[in-house]
Amino acid sequence: VAKALGPDLRVAILAGDPLTLARVQGRQQCGPGWVRHILQCLVLSLWSDSGVQGLIRRASATYAERRQQFLRCLDDLGVPAGGASGLNVWIPVDDETGVVGALLQRGWVVAAGAPYRLPGSSPAVRVTIATLSQPEAGRLAADLADVLAPAHSSRTG
Repeated sequence: VAKALGPDLRVAILAGDPLTLARVQGRQQCGPGWVRHILQCLVLSLWSDSGVQGLIRRASATYAERRQQFLRCLDDLGVPAGGASGLNVWIPVDDETGVVGALLQRGWVVAAGAPYRLPGSSPAVRVTIATLSQPEAGRLAADLADVLAPAHSSRTG
């Protein structure tokens, strides 16, 4: 839950053979890897609370709508993209750094996919949709389509 609730609240479940468990426990003792009992109880209490569950469902629905809205905008412009769940949409590109730079010049901050994807997978940029409004989704999709469009060459003679 560290990602969702902050770095000071880390809870995990671990299962394994006795040797592996002992190694993990030993590794955690070398640094601040342990979690206070009160924080573990707090997470359990929050996850069990019907009001919190409702807020989580509402957030999930909001993020799903924002993701689908952005994917529709991209699809309408012929830009292939993927994102079945979560807060990110992935757009395949030939040059991650070039696309990130071109979008930054237009006022958008997107992430190169290299740090987040498996070695050998195709280049892509990662767009987080957490706060992307409907008007922003349309503008970002249009800017992506423009940046990804093949360069128009002209010949003079």
